[in-house]
Formats: sequence, structure tokens, C-alpha cells
Amino acid sequence: MEEAKVMVALRDAETAGSLTKLGCQMASLMGTNLTALHVVEVAAGLPLDANEDVLDRPGKQVLSIARQIASNNFSMRISTKMLRARHPGEAIVAEAAEQGIELLIVGYHHNHRLAETLLGSTVQYVSHHAPCKVLVQIPAPKEHAKAAPLSATMRETAETK
Repeated sequence: MEEAKVMVALRDAETAGSLTKLGCQMASLMGTNLTALHVVEVAAGLPLDANEDVLDRPGKQVLSIARQIASNNFSMRISTKMLRARHPGEAIVAEAAEQGIELLIVGYHHNHRLAETLLGSTVQYVSHHAPCKVLVQIPAPKEHAKAAPLSATMRETAETK
């Protein structure tokens, strides 16, 4: 039987810590390694292979945070990967399929437009198209964060195809 694989998709430095911690916890429980993925969303006016360090700099920072948290808090060495794509959701799903991921962890951010109120467009795409289980970490609303700083709501979409 092939080893289970866990991947966490990281969007920004603000949420990289909590998502990486969750990813490390899940990988430890499943007895496997963790891969941290960051997708650089490239605007239509730029080629995907543009030689622009400014495009990759935030992603490098996010993946560095993930490596530090895994190492310092969990004594884990994780794999990291950065991709460029027009649509992050499609890139995340394709990478999960290519790597044979069993559990994909994504974060939802409350700062979306009205059309995306239930789940953000990337999370919505991933949860409907991923070839594996998807765990969505939803942070507590900011007004409740003071009352319960450690609470986070997590919902699992157990759609296995």
C-alpha cells in the first residue's frame, strides 16, 4: 500500500503559520510527510515564466515560514513547492492529483466579495474538484478572536473520488 500524503496550500504569510501547524499535526497523525504548496497567481498580462523576482518573493517568504514552523515546532522537515498559475484553485487540484495526495488542507479567508460568501473561489474550486479529502480551516471572526483566540472552525469535505 502506498504511503498516505498530506499537502497544505499556503496563500500568505498571515495564515501560513496556522495552516502549517495543522498540516504538521495531520501528517503526524497519518504517519506521513507534509508538502507545503504556494501558488503565485500571475495576471493575464504577464507570461507565466516571466523573470520577475518580485512575483516569487512573497511565495518564498511563505514557504520559508512553513519550513521554520515545521522544524521548530514539530521537528519535521517538509517538502515545499512553488508554482505559477493564472488560477490557483486549478493549480492546487492538478498538483494534488499529480502527487497522489490523500489529504489537502486549505485556508479560507473572510475577506471575499459577496458572491464568494460561503467559501472563497479558490477554496470552493478545490473542494469541488480535488481528487482527495479536503480540510478547510476557517478562522474565527475577528470580533470573536479576543474572546477565544485559539478557536478555529474546521470543516472536512470528505469527497473522495
